[in-house]
This record gives sequence, C-alpha cells and structure tokens, in this order.
Amino acid sequence: MAKPLREGAKLMVPMDHLRPTQITIGAYHVAQKVHVTRRLSHADLPAFLDKHRVHVVLGPEHTLYVVDHHHWVRAWHEMGMEMVPAHVREDLSHLSQRKFWAYMVDNHMVHPYDEQGRRQPIKALPPDIHAMRDDPYRSLEAFVQLSGGYRKVKAAYPDFRWADFFRKHIDGPFDTHHGFATALARAVQLALSTKACGLPGYIGPCRKRPAGSKTASKKKA
Repeated sequence: MAKPLREGAKLMVPMDHLRPTQITIGAYHVAQKVHVTRRLSHADLPAFLDKHRVHVVLGPEHTLYVVDHHHWVRAWHEMGMEMVPAHVREDLSHLSQRKFWAYMVDNHMVHPYDEQGRRQPIKALPPDIHAMRDDPYRSLEAFVQLSGGYRKVKAAYPDFRWADFFRKHIDGPFDTHHGFATALARAVQLALSTKACGLPGYIGPCRKRPAGSKTASKKKA
C-alpha cells in the first residue's frame, strides 16, 4: 500500500496525470493567465509557480483531481508545461469510488456543470485538462471581478453563481474581442446594480447586504 500523502504537501506532478473536477473554463480568462505567466522572467518564474500551485485531492487508485486553480493549470497546459506544481489538499485514496464522490459533493469539491449552466452526472467530467470546455460567461465573470465589479470572497463556487447571473441577463455570443468588451461593460453595470444584490461579494447598493459584504466585514472587525 502506498504511503499516504501529507495534507499540505508540495510536489511536482505530470500534467497528463491531472483530472479536473469542473467541466468548463473561460477561454479568455485562460489566455489572460497565459499572458501573465509568459511575462515573467526565468528568475521570477519559480516563486510565481510556487504561489499558484494547483490544489489537488488524491482519489481512488491514486488519481490526482484538481480542486482549485483550473484556469492556471489549463493556461500552463496551453503553454506546453509537462510538469506542474501541486499542493495536496487531502489524500482520499483509501475511499471507494462511491464514497469518494459522495465526499467530494458534500464538501463542494466537484462542480459538474456544463457551458449552459446545467448540472451533469459525475461521469461527464472531462478525462483531462485539455478536454475542459469553454464557457464564455466564466471569462465574463472573471473580468468583472478583476475590474472591481464585485469582491472576491471565500465561498463555495461564487464564480459560477456570478457566471449564471450574467448568463440570464446578457446574450452572447462573445466570439470577438469587441463583442466581449461590450458584454463586459454591461456586466460590470449589472454587477453593481440591485439585480445582483445577494450574490457573494456584491458591493453595489442594497438595503440588506449579503454575508461577506464590505459593511458586514467592518462590523466583524
């Protein structure tokens, strides 16, 4: 029996050994992360990669499942990196397949929703990082947050909640830079409107601010 990996362990793992726990990524957001990584000097790259390690869970048959930083690992895949830095979140290799996936669902570490925002069975998860599909609304959500449209908060999949919000209010496609820029401007306005009140990290006007808002944070201080 293989020795269990310690929680928090850091290691380098082969890209083709990683399995995603999400079906989609945002292609424009991945391109932005490729750009950020390529701008780094050789001297700065090691520290940067260490800071952005892919978080993984060790599953049955010692399969490595990515549970955080899917966009970073997809960006590094597109750059041709064969080995990536990883951070072990948990070693669950002792569990059966059934108990493993039950644990992953219960602990919000798998999110099998497709590019239409529809829930899919676990078996629909991509077999590798390359097979993850583009959901343009995930890119829209990411750039709204980077533009200051809402605050990044620690919660279960707030990015998907914002992506679904924009999916309901903004029609695509966003297959050109101009089209995406136009949608982004509209999305930032929506994020700051009362329509978004209640979403995680909301910073617009709202009679009752949701947990994690700026006002709520001040009261806790």
